[in-house]
Amino acid sequence: RGLVLVILQLPFGILVGAATERFSRRCSHVHARLRNIIAKLTIALASVSLILGHRIPLLWHALGSPPSHDHDTPPEKISVGMFLSLVTRIFAFAAGTAIGAVLQPVGLTGGIATGKSTVSSLFQSTQKNGENEKEVEFVIIDVDGIAHDILLPKTMTQYESVYDRLVSEFGTDILVKDEGKNNAQHASCSPSIDRRKLGDIVFPDKKKRRKLNSITHPTIIKIMLKRIIFEGLNLSRFYTSKPEGTLRVVCVDIPLLFEGGLGFLFGTIIVVACKPTVQLERLHKRNPDLTLEQCRQRIASQIPVDEKARKAHVVIRNDESLKSLKKHVREVQRLVANAVSGPQRDRTAVAGSGIRFTPLEINRPP
Repeated sequence: RGLVLVILQLPFGILVGAATERFSRRCSHVHARLRNIIAKLTIALASVSLILGHRIPLLWHALGSPPSHDHDTPPEKISVGMFLSLVTRIFAFAAGTAIGAVLQPVGLTGGIATGKSTVSSLFQSTQKNGENEKEVEFVIIDVDGIAHDILLPKTMTQYESVYDRLVSEFGTDILVKDEGKNNAQHASCSPSIDRRKLGDIVFPDKKKRRKLNSITHPTIIKIMLKRIIFEGLNLSRFYTSKPEGTLRVVCVDIPLLFEGGLGFLFGTIIVVACKPTVQLERLHKRNPDLTLEQCRQRIASQIPVDEKARKAHVVIRNDESLKSLKKHVREVQRLVANAVSGPQRDRTAVAGSGIRFTPLEINRPP
């Protein structure tokens, strides 16, 4: 029973850490970080009180401050095992709250051809506007890059690759033809999957698209969560040097955040949006080999951009020039960094920044 209680403290701590972290980001009070800590300590105390129950007086006795008793029965002494169990539970709870807090990254998403990849690239540039301002560093986890990698043959361990399952499901027609035949060193390599051919098969057919997602999404999510935990805990700080006081933000560039039902994983969601006409024009210009109807099919396979924008906390409108986009990305980068990693989690800066809802929109989810 004691072991079960210890084990349960970890997921309980994760839930508490995630909930208080998310609450502090929504809170407009300048001391949101302090309130976050107080909330965690309060819940921790309540948790310990609930678990120990009548044993709390024994703990006071063990610490040399026995409570007053109205009867002559001496209090039972706390055992070493009981004390170690208490310490272990507190440690498990604290570890859980730390993991829960880092499992609240920023999610960056948008529709196809809305400019999400451009925004992601701009986020990766370290920003420092003045001598007295801290550097802002966005650590980007590229989910689309992960999706590319798991399609490649023999590039990852067997359980991380979906190459064989896709070939088995959709046939060899999705493979690049005659690859490597003109090069002896590639003669023994398996032909790679042609993403364009695969897309032509699944985009017009919802059943095939769902089948593709059922094969690729579990592997992608598993790899993504590992990266979120690693980057969130900032384990690289032990072997790399960074300027002190850097506002570090873990940002996941994930195209199908809402389509995959993953919105609950992210403490802050940024959507890059543009007008539907602009989206269609950009997609056709980027992929001239696609017909307008094929472009419309690819756009229709995703949730409409306007609907995604309504679910976001921050919306970046990308209907204008690249110069205008860069300006708004820098503003969002600083504001989000202050809300996520700033000294006081100062979200009031958003309200007082003078930023207009067009072309930059700061939204809360309904």
